[in-house]
Amino acid sequence: MSFSPGRDVIRPIVVPVLGFALAALFIITIGETLLRLYDHSIAEEFRRRELWFGILMAVAILGAAAALVLKPSKPGKPGMLDREVVIGKQPMFAENDVTPVPSDLRTGDRGTVADITEGYRLFARSGEIARVIGQIPGGSEGGRTFKGYLYAEGVRGGTNELWIPVEAVLDVFPETRSAFLAIMGDEAEAFGWNKPPQSFNRAMILNEPPKTL
Repeated sequence: MSFSPGRDVIRPIVVPVLGFALAALFIITIGETLLRLYDHSIAEEFRRRELWFGILMAVAILGAAAALVLKPSKPGKPGMLDREVVIGKQPMFAENDVTPVPSDLRTGDRGTVADITEGYRLFARSGEIARVIGQIPGGSEGGRTFKGYLYAEGVRGGTNELWIPVEAVLDVFPETRSAFLAIMGDEAEAFGWNKPPQSFNRAMILNEPPKTL
């Protein structure tokens, strides 16, 4: 998933603060109302109006919530709480800048990892995520052995440097200089591809793929 200031910074800050402010306003309003209704001259607990008001408010809120949850939905149409978006038109963390992968990029004969050179475009299922700078030899990382890595630069606000194992390459199309990765979206950071391998040496970066691949 690519970086978006509105989705990744503004919304996670504004929504909790706004929710806290609304909850505080609601609680303070109810509290002030109960205090105003309280009558110090009445000793009997069952005659305290603020308690009855609080009970009625609680019952009303629970009743409204129950009606909302139990309200039957129309066939083929999800209920209000079953929808992906309850308020607004777009999910809070929806990918709003995804460019679908053009089908015409999968043209020509299929190639191999050895065909990937500088300038190749790397695609996940959600769209383009990086441009290849070169390849470096593989090594052992965390008990696993990799044949090699694609040294790439993220696009669409992605990480500046990526080291993608060649085992993640699903398809290569030399005619369009495109390679497709076996990942759903821009999950490079989640896989740790934004960190260089332990055996990495910047002097090893190649513009041409190693002969061993």
